[in-house]
Amino acid sequence: MKKVATIVCGSPFLTLPKTLEGYVVGADKGALRLLEAGFNVDVAIGDFDSVTPAEYQYIAEKAKHVVKLPVEKDVTDAEAAVVHVIDLGYTCVRLYGALGGRFDHQFGVVVLMLKYAKKGIEMTAVDEKNKVLILSPGYHQIQIEHTYFSLFALDQVVQNLTITGAKYPLAGYDLAVDDSMCVSNEAISDAVSIQFDAGYLLISMSSD
Repeated sequence: MKKVATIVCGSPFLTLPKTLEGYVVGADKGALRLLEAGFNVDVAIGDFDSVTPAEYQYIAEKAKHVVKLPVEKDVTDAEAAVVHVIDLGYTCVRLYGALGGRFDHQFGVVVLMLKYAKKGIEMTAVDEKNKVLILSPGYHQIQIEHTYFSLFALDQVVQNLTITGAKYPLAGYDLAVDDSMCVSNEAISDAVSIQFDAGYLLISMSSD
């Protein structure tokens, strides 16, 4: 059984679900957003440069545990949170508040997800209109939760890509990193089947 951790970052576009799964981590201002929404925070982690001294004091009083990091460091607060939960044995990570806002932060999240997908960690980034995850080689059945889904090859060619159960099926296609062939597809069944032999595939499910 997978051990699930939920990490909440501080995006101004954060939308939280009614319940959160597993071990709950607030990354920097994400801890404040969690507490304000009435959630328990197992650990708050970050440099907390995005909160006021009074807000930090509130976090320190209400969170079960606080890990305060230096402002100048080699990893983002989000990655520090990911490393923390992996060190505790969690292999499935849900990210909220990591999409929207600054493009560099969003792209950094994709890079982070790819890095840990290669280590066997399942990470999913979710907001109100998007769900993003990275697939490793093999066979996958994906429940498409939004209107559209798009597929992108990441650091190498995704080989022998086959898609079934979609408006635009595909068979035995090699999807290159600079190929936009698989943008804006739609599901026509309960689940879309995706299979490929090599590479890492980003799937983005989105609504207008």
